[in-house]
Amino acid sequence: MKILVTGASGLLGRKVVQIALEEGHEAYAIYKEHLTSSGTPIKLDLTNLEELSKILSERKPDTVIHTAAYTDVDGCEVNRELAWRVNADATKYLAMASSQIGFHLIYVSTDYVFDGEKGFYTEEDEPNPISYYGYSKLRGEEFLKEYATDWCIARPSVLYGWGPRYKKNFATWLLNNLKQGREVEILIDQYVSPTLNTNLAQMLLEIAERKITGTLHTAGATKVNRYEFALKLAETFNLNKNLIKPTTMNKIRWTAKRPKDSSLNVNRATTLLNHKPLNLEHAFEVMKKEKTLKIAR
Repeated sequence: MKILVTGASGLLGRKVVQIALEEGHEAYAIYKEHLTSSGTPIKLDLTNLEELSKILSERKPDTVIHTAAYTDVDGCEVNRELAWRVNADATKYLAMASSQIGFHLIYVSTDYVFDGEKGFYTEEDEPNPISYYGYSKLRGEEFLKEYATDWCIARPSVLYGWGPRYKKNFATWLLNNLKQGREVEILIDQYVSPTLNTNLAQMLLEIAERKITGTLHTAGATKVNRYEFALKLAETFNLNKNLIKPTTMNKIRWTAKRPKDSSLNVNRATTLLNHKPLNLEHAFEVMKKEKTLKIAR
């Protein structure tokens, strides 16, 4: 299968390309700034409709997995024009091309399309974002439904895992601080469904291979607050848990609002997919094994 991956130099996109190649697929790796070492690299600004259409017409992918996004929540609140172009417009352009050229489009959205008042959201729950980041990603979902004919919306939550050094995530940031012996303050009152990049990449590729459509929650299988996540991660990697100090959301000075409980119900994905959402303990073991293999190489 011919797969085109946007955001291919990022935490998720790079993993999607890597696994796609291992499974024998042909993978085109779209990047904007950081050259990716896997797949067939293509430098492209997704907000340039003319160039995007040209690339898609030339390559004619069977599936496009759209992982590229502007994910800085506070940055999106301040620079709304950029957030709209990257998260909404680029998705709209891909959706339009999907209908015209005829490829399956998988859009990686976010749990931040929900307001966090309920938690454990299903695919049928009504989105109600409280940040511009969440709003711009939701508009991407809506553009997908409006313009594409063969699509899937995949919603993860708090993506983490081994990735490029220039792009840290919550888990690698935490591990780095604990290894340096630095204390960290972690929220005890924000609940999420942390998602390992490897697990999500496997689910996305299965969705591509099986041409699954509709909306699917593809997060980790464990609802947890960030403090509990941090303690379990420290335990897995034999680091000092005493360096982890609890704090609450009202003590953090954010520009954008965050949902208190954006955890996702993954029952549908668990039933439907062979690569099922991993619980936190299993995901951490996979992450630990990946680190060992990386060192061995």
